[in-house]
Amino acid sequence: MRAIHRLKAGYERDITFLRNHAARHAGSTASKSSTRHALAVKQNMAKALTRHFTRCPLCG
Repeated sequence: MRAIHRLKAGYERDITFLRNHAARHAGSTASKSSTRHALAVKQNMAKALTRHFTRCPLCG
């Protein structure tokens, strides 16, 4: 279970950083880019956690 928490914490830290950056620069192209990148990171997190659940004998 430690691996899941580490994976999730890393991704959530990146997502929070990108969302905060988007909020600071609202209305700019940097904001739009950060928002799109945050969504992509969230999808990558879902894929990574799914891969982990299917491969890990302890979790899956």
